[in-house]
Amino acid sequence: MDSSPIAGSLLDTANVPPLLAPLVPLDGALPVAKDVVVKSAQPLITHTPSLQSLPSPSVWRTVCLLEVVSILWIPLCPWTRTHQVSNSGSGFIISGRRILTNAHVVANAIDLRVRPHGSAKRYAAKVTTYGPDVDLAVVEIEDSVAEDFWKSVADATPVELSESLPALQETVQALGFPAGGRTICVTEGVVSRVDSIELSPPADTSLVVQIDAAINPGNSGGPVFDARGCVAGVAFCKDVRGSIDNIGYVIPAEVVRCFLKRCGGEDGYILSPSLPYRWHKLENQSLRRAHNVPDGTSGILVTSVAPAVASALHAGDVLTKIDGRRISDDGQIQLRGSELIQHRYLLRNKRIGEPTVFTVFRNGVEEDRPAVELRDLPPICPRWLDVDYHPEYLILGALALVPLAQNHLLWYKECPSELRATINRWNRRWPGDRDGKEQLVLLVTVFAHELTFGYRRGWRVVETYNGTPVTSLRHLREMWHATRGEVVKLNEGKTDSASKKSSNIFVRLGLQSDEDIVLDAAAAMDAEPGVLKTHAIERSSFIRGADP
Repeated sequence: MDSSPIAGSLLDTANVPPLLAPLVPLDGALPVAKDVVVKSAQPLITHTPSLQSLPSPSVWRTVCLLEVVSILWIPLCPWTRTHQVSNSGSGFIISGRRILTNAHVVANAIDLRVRPHGSAKRYAAKVTTYGPDVDLAVVEIEDSVAEDFWKSVADATPVELSESLPALQETVQALGFPAGGRTICVTEGVVSRVDSIELSPPADTSLVVQIDAAINPGNSGGPVFDARGCVAGVAFCKDVRGSIDNIGYVIPAEVVRCFLKRCGGEDGYILSPSLPYRWHKLENQSLRRAHNVPDGTSGILVTSVAPAVASALHAGDVLTKIDGRRISDDGQIQLRGSELIQHRYLLRNKRIGEPTVFTVFRNGVEEDRPAVELRDLPPICPRWLDVDYHPEYLILGALALVPLAQNHLLWYKECPSELRATINRWNRRWPGDRDGKEQLVLLVTVFAHELTFGYRRGWRVVETYNGTPVTSLRHLREMWHATRGEVVKLNEGKTDSASKKSSNIFVRLGLQSDEDIVLDAAAAMDAEPGVLKTHAIERSSFIRGADP
């Protein structure tokens, strides 16, 4: 079964723990784009011929079964991982001896096997590019078996990506290896709509193609062919609500092309650009008058701007165009014909180094602003393990502290609503406007011990250490180590072991919206080895870039 940690979790969430299903909102609703309405008075294509002309012997050979064994870091205990889990998905051969699939299919893989259609042999493979922002990944065959694999599929011509979005009502075929069998499965349907859906955090919005062809667990990562035999996109999820029928989503070829262009750089994969501003609709007449927006001028009100694009945009601007394309008062642009789509689509699919020109209405004049290059703007609470952060932790006496990450939101039973509000509030602050903070530090666990008796205040943000604002987990560890040094110096010359276990040096952790936690520093140092042994923690801390 395709037990997916990202988009594929929409396929079947019954057996997926909370941290594996970030695309499924906590209220169970489908993540649908806000304020996006696709309007089409008439379909662009009323009928397309069946794909009987599709060269199945060669094209079907490009489709592969991916069998994955994975283990996950546990956000609450980042010094350990879960037990290994097996799942499967689909993929297909593209140019450059590569195989394309969904990121959620191969996430956290420790063993990956690829079996092409028509072959009984499975070949060892590895993930070379992982793009969770668009749920795509590139897989390559291990060198030791690469020649054998490519000989076995010598008759399979790499697929061609479609040059355009499929038309509404265009016939499409989804190929893959869904649950229910071990052989290739082909389902046929039509394009129902082209839309932009808002993915659950930490992912952003994404352009998608909605189809009514059956997409089931295991289809994730498989190709969806259009009426011309080109790949229209990659199957990645479906709606499994009881009140909804025949809704499957496909990552279109346009997004795939942008993803592939961001692969292979010296610094590895480059994440998609972020929306560098926040905005408000301009449908309300009072709001328009307050900002002196004349009739006939459409656009959106810019309410906050990232420093990275401050040369082009200011808070209070009315953004009227992006690269010459007019924005409506509700934030939509014309996609094609009478179809509309959320304007963020233009920015999320930008190529590396591609300039963006914003046109704004400012001080009574509409003007084109200087071109800017967009990039990913990481929030202070990181998003994806092993992508924009690594598991870090600090054991301080009998306390476990970690950087606050968006993965903690997925533990909805433990994560208090106040902490959710903290993450949302801080994630709205742009890089460079975070009061000098690099991370927010979370007290995630208070271990049972005499040292911490009476304290039950896990899941709290640590704001200060002995009155000093905490800027990161590294900063907190440095202050703790400095305190340890003071204790060691104080105990020099003491021979009574009992006196060494207490001191007049204390650690005071100031917690957000809660009372402080105070520990005797010498007692914390004495308790720490026992805590590490009891909980099978190999080392007292791990900080990225500071520890081997």
